[in-house]
Amino acid sequence: MENCVFCKIINNEIPSTKIYEDNYVLVMLDIRPATKQGGHTLVITKKHYELITDVPDELLNKISLVIKKVSRALLKFGKGLNILLNNKKIAGQAIPHVHFHLIPRFENDGVLVERWTEHSYEQGEDKKIASKIKSLLK
Repeated sequence: MENCVFCKIINNEIPSTKIYEDNYVLVMLDIRPATKQGGHTLVITKKHYELITDVPDELLNKISLVIKKVSRALLKFGKGLNILLNNKKIAGQAIPHVHFHLIPRFENDGVLVERWTEHSYEQGEDKKIASKIKSLLK
């Protein structure tokens, strides 16, 4: 995609701080890090895909292995780790190119990713939702 920031980074049109790169995946530091202590890392596909559902299974397997490799290092670097993937704007996807956020965690780092309002299901609502999801599986 010609206007995609990540595609421009992959094509070396925009500079980045690379951590790892192979033929399929690029790992770099995010320019707007979630933490001061450890920044955060982005794992992006070198080929443009907007959503995780667009990524071919073989490539998704390769991405998973890279995420695991980088996660191993980040867990030594920080005290914990969040791995996030946003799909579509409503879910927080700012750049429409598949990318995983690997955020090393530190005491009192101010990152709020794991804090959301918990809800309860009304009676039978869980079964209705599960049934709906099951019917959409392909």
